[in-house]
Amino acid sequence: MKKKIFIIVGDNLGLSRDQIDYEDLEIIKFPVLVEGKEYRESDEYNANWLISKFEKENIVAKSSTLPQNDIVEAVERNYRNYDLIIHVVMSSGLSSATWKVAENVRKQFENVIPIINVDSRQAVVGVGNVLLGIIDIIKSNDDLSIEEIEKLCQQVVENTFSYYIFPDLNYLYKGGRIGRAQSLMGSLLHIIPIIGLMGEDPEGIVSSLGKGRTFKQVNNQTIELIKAKMKEKSASKIKRAISVSGYGEKNKDVAEELIEKVKALPCDDFVIGKPGLVDAVYCGPGAYGISILL
Repeated sequence: MKKKIFIIVGDNLGLSRDQIDYEDLEIIKFPVLVEGKEYRESDEYNANWLISKFEKENIVAKSSTLPQNDIVEAVERNYRNYDLIIHVVMSSGLSSATWKVAENVRKQFENVIPIINVDSRQAVVGVGNVLLGIIDIIKSNDDLSIEEIEKLCQQVVENTFSYYIFPDLNYLYKGGRIGRAQSLMGSLLHIIPIIGLMGEDPEGIVSSLGKGRTFKQVNNQTIELIKAKMKEKSASKIKRAISVSGYGEKNKDVAEELIEKVKALPCDDFVIGKPGLVDAVYCGPGAYGISILL
């Protein structure tokens, strides 16, 4: 008998709700602190709003962990109608606190309903790609055990690879995602870095994959990195690619150029992602990227 599965995910996934073809899902909003005041994603307070503030004002923004009470309430509202809950969590290597909260909730309900916490080893559209990959598994498989579902989820994680171009690494630094030395690298040397989150990396931390002095150079490098990963994994095609850009007007043309280059590769499904408020905290103006599932 097919299990009825409910999914929980934070809103740092680079997708809007209407891009996710799965009814049994709740997206929980990360709190974002701007100059000490808390905001959640809304029509008024979104990525464009924050990027505009970054460009016009000298502000500091950070995100907080997903509130444990919000996750608990989502479970309490839904557990009676389901056999299993899957919580897709941003990389524990980027936010150990968020992972700890997810584990606390799992343990709290372990005698009520099984919860699988999936460490996506990703952020932004990488989380979205892992989520859509897991939904594919749920839709295409019947009568799987919890252990089998967990194993297949892990396979999705380990085959998801994300590549981001950050014109200014200071936003990652201020948000606590990289060290000061890493953030200075780009600004002092006037280079544009390619930052990666590789699903096969159990630590789930950002890695430097390449650099260039022009966006054309880093776009070309990104395509070569994707081709090399496909060859390494003996993948003849990309199952799904999700792009993200639109953090302000800056670099829209070069982001579109990367999209077209990825579309030229063998790819079953290409999704144009949606920038979110919490993503904008770390991406900053002009950032863009691509996540692939092999």
